[in-house]
Amino acid sequence: MPDTCPECGAPVPAGGACQANFHALLALEWEVPGGPPRVAHFYAVATHVIQHPGSMGYTGEALEQLRGAVRDVLAGRASIADALRRARLHAAAAGRITRREGETAPQHAVKSWPVVVTDVLAGGVDGYAERVEHWARTTIQALDSR
Repeated sequence: MPDTCPECGAPVPAGGACQANFHALLALEWEVPGGPPRVAHFYAVATHVIQHPGSMGYTGEALEQLRGAVRDVLAGRASIADALRRARLHAAAAGRITRREGETAPQHAVKSWPVVVTDVLAGGVDGYAERVEHWARTTIQALDSR
C-alpha cells in the first residue's frame, strides 16, 4: 500500500511527499492544449495550498484570505484579477504570508478531503479544468460545513 499524505490523504510515492503530486499537477498543466485556463491554474494552486496548511508554510490569516478568494471566484463574485489583486494587497498589509520559524502551523477540522490532488491527476488532460474546479468547490464546501 502506498504512503499517504498526512495533510490531504492522497497517495504519495514511498518515502516521498505530496509536493511530488503537486509538481505532477503542474506538469500536467503543460500538457493541456493551449495551456490551462487561468482560473484552472488558480484553483489548482490555491486548493493544494489550502489542503496543505502545514507543509506549504502559509500563515493562518493568509490561508483564510486564499479560502475567501477561492470561494468568491467559484461564486462569480470575483474574477481571477480581483483575487490576485486582493492577495497582493493582503500580502502588502500583512508584511508576509508565510510563517516564521517556530510559529505553529494552522490546522483544519477536515481530516478527510472528498477530492485530493491525485483524483485530479488520474483524469489526465481531458476535463482537467472541470476536475480542478470540482476539487476547489468540494474543498471549500468541506471547510464551510465545519
